[in-house]
This record gives sequence, C-alpha cells and structure tokens, in this order.
Amino acid sequence: MSDGERMDCVLGLMRDEGSVGPRARVQQLRQLEGGWSRQSWALTVDDPDSPPLELIVRVRPHGALLDTDLRQEFSTYAALADEPVPVPPVHGMLDEQDTPFGGPFFVMDRLPGRSPNVWRARERAELAEDWQGARGYATDLADTLAAIHAVPLEQLAKVVVARDFAATVAHWRAIQQEMALVEDPIVEEAYEWVAQRAPRELSPCLVHGDYRIGNCLVDEGRLTGVLDWELSFLGDPRFDLGYVALEYHAGKFTKPGSPLLNAVAERDWFRERYEAASGRSLDAEVIRTFSVLAMLMLCAILTTGLHQYAGRETDDIRMAWTRFALPGLRQDMIALMGW
Repeated sequence: MSDGERMDCVLGLMRDEGSVGPRARVQQLRQLEGGWSRQSWALTVDDPDSPPLELIVRVRPHGALLDTDLRQEFSTYAALADEPVPVPPVHGMLDEQDTPFGGPFFVMDRLPGRSPNVWRARERAELAEDWQGARGYATDLADTLAAIHAVPLEQLAKVVVARDFAATVAHWRAIQQEMALVEDPIVEEAYEWVAQRAPRELSPCLVHGDYRIGNCLVDEGRLTGVLDWELSFLGDPRFDLGYVALEYHAGKFTKPGSPLLNAVAERDWFRERYEAASGRSLDAEVIRTFSVLAMLMLCAILTTGLHQYAGRETDDIRMAWTRFALPGLRQDMIALMGW
C-alpha cells in the first residue's frame, strides 16, 4: 500500500469521528522505529478550520508478536481520558484486517516527549543525573503508577480482561508451553515455585502489565505520557511493582546497566514513594514472587518470538535475537528464587 492510501484512510476515519473537517490534509507520515506487537506511524494533519494535529497511528499488523486485543487497548485509552493518568486522547479505530497499514489501527494524539531507552548508556546516564538532582522521573513514575492503580473499575469492567493471580500464572504458562521449541526445566520449575507462593489477593485494580520508563514519555525532566497498554488487565497491582523492579528493565544486558530500579530510583525510595501515594503497604516477599512471575511473562513473550522466527512466520531478525536475552532472565529467576 502507498503512503497516499494510508493518509486517505486516516483522514476518512477522523472525518467520520468528527475530529477533522473536510479540508484537512496529511502533511507528513512516517513509521517510527521499534514495536514488537504494534507498529506506530507519526503524522501531521493540517486543517484550515482548526489547529494542526500531531498524531500517532497504532497498528496491529499481521504476524504480530502477541495476539493481544487492539480494541481493548483503544478502549483503555478512551476510558482513561478523564483520569489523572497522562494518556493521549484517541480519535477513533478501524477494526478491519485489510487496511493500508496491514491490519486494524486506531489514531491518537502525539504527546510531547520521548521514550527513554535504558539499553543505551547515554540515556541511563541522563536518568541517573535526574535521580541525583530533581528526581522528576522517579517521582512521576511512582506517583503515576499509584494513580493507575486508583482508577475506578466501574468504567473498565467491560473494557479490560480480569485475571486473578492463578489466572495470570495459567495464562502465561499456557503460552510458554504452546510456543516453546524445547522444554525449559528452569522455567517449568519457576512456574511451580510461583504457583506455590500465591499471595493473599488484594482488591483488583487496573494493572498496566508492561509498566516501565521505556513505555513512558518524558519531557523537560517530567513524565508526560504512559503508552503501550496492550497487556493491561484487572488484577493484583503488585504485578506492576514486581515488573518495574526487574534488572532487565534497568539495562542489565548492556553492562554494567544501572543499579537503580528501572534506571530511575533507589529501590527503597521508590517503594516508600509508592506506598505514600497509594496508601498500600508492600511486602518485599510478595513483590519477589511477582518479579519472578513477570520474568516468566517475558520468557513466554520472547519464546513466542523465537517460535515465529523458527516457523518462518516472520523475518524480523529481532525475534531471533531474543534468544540472547533468555539466559539472563533465567539467571535472574534463579537468583530471586534463592536456588
């Protein structure tokens, strides 16, 4: 498909939604780097009848890494529009497989800022400098997580899938067993370890499911947006806390990585900040369980990429690269379980 067809498709959707007038035109369109299960396209729309719009088209292409629900992701953004969580407004969704973008898509505003990449030493250094100074990134990352977990569930109950602890374990274990090219005894034993440590359930909250600084936007020392809601669910908020604490998300595999949680804050400080903002008291042993579960989720996702590459369902070389991350995750699981 041509860029012209893509532009016309976006404009048609936005006109149907009343977001732009009949004289609106797309001035720029380009695909952004990154994206494993989603593709993102940036565009500028000029409308003589209103201010210019900077937009993102979020696409679920054929052969996406995970079979996640784009409609749920779109509806989550829409449901959060009036909540104290910085998310971009959405303008509409085209829920069809055969589109000029290669799959269904939705359109949202492009917020100011960029997503930090903790795998790059220069960007880790910038995050560490903020920690030594204003601590805007650390403060916003903790406070925003508390705000996510405080969103009223009434407006989300019909939007986001619900999974308690046992269902979350079963969900990722089923994906791992379906996609694994060979059985991994460490991973299988880790699932048993996690299942035996099921914590007392808390009241369910909105869980982002992939909460980390790399899925946020930052600008001028502050967090300006939270993106990538495709793994969200209604469940135990401690999943997000276990996930954000992984050394994997502090750039561990590009040595030396960062000693800070998520490369932005000291661990005790982050825990205390979240506790104060949320009113919850955190048990380190329970968070340890959720960190292992979070690593098992990552293993299932990376294993899915390997399965797709080996089966020639994709030629994306990043899917083959994931085999280099799996040994480090297994080592981290072993260390956390005390083996």
